[in-house]
Amino acid sequence: PSVERDLALILDKNITYEQIQKTIATAKINYIKAVKLFDIFESEKLGKDKKSMAVSFTFLDETKTLTDKEIDASMNTLIHNFETSLSAEIRK
Repeated sequence: PSVERDLALILDKNITYEQIQKTIATAKINYIKAVKLFDIFESEKLGKDKKSMAVSFTFLDETKTLTDKEIDASMNTLIHNFETSLSAEIRK
């Protein structure tokens, strides 16, 4: 079965969804089957010149059921890449 996880990133307003996609691609996680941007939110509460972009990830391995541990490791890799490449903060 596939597993979905969502992540909301606080980014500079000039960051594009294409930059997010490139950052995901550099993580080289083979079992990410789909990525979808589902929300963009802008507010001064996030900080000056900041926006929140919420992304949904669909994970699927055709040969076996993925464990929570495997998916958590993938999400941690993605979070690390977003923080280092795009100076993102994870919105909690």
